[in-house]
Amino acid sequence: MSTDKVIKLYILDKKNLNLLPSSKTKLIIVNPAVTKPDLTRQQGAMTPDEALFFIPFCSMIFLAIFILKLLDIWKVAIAKITTLNCFHQLPCRNCRFFTNNHYLYCTVHPSIVLTEQALDCSDYCP
Repeated sequence: MSTDKVIKLYILDKKNLNLLPSSKTKLIIVNPAVTKPDLTRQQGAMTPDEALFFIPFCSMIFLAIFILKLLDIWKVAIAKITTLNCFHQLPCRNCRFFTNNHYLYCTVHPSIVLTEQALDCSDYCP
């Protein structure tokens, strides 16, 4: 069977479906089966009492984790502040040999510049 014949048969079938008289058609009314929900306790489902216990429990765990994270941030901030306060005591910035070059800060002692060892620098000259 050629493709043209198949297409013509398909078109004829479509036209014939629309031409059926209404007296030959039957309407069937279908009533779906209505099932009542099972009110027994399902496996793995939580009752409201268990859910009410679960909400504050999770909230307390979240609050504890949040407080621990804040304490870690606080410790890091305090450590940074104390190290920044040490830089004010260093005499390097007032020294004659100090350069503001990032590659070489001090021409005499480049290994100890801007550290705590620089407090006792023997070559310090303001």
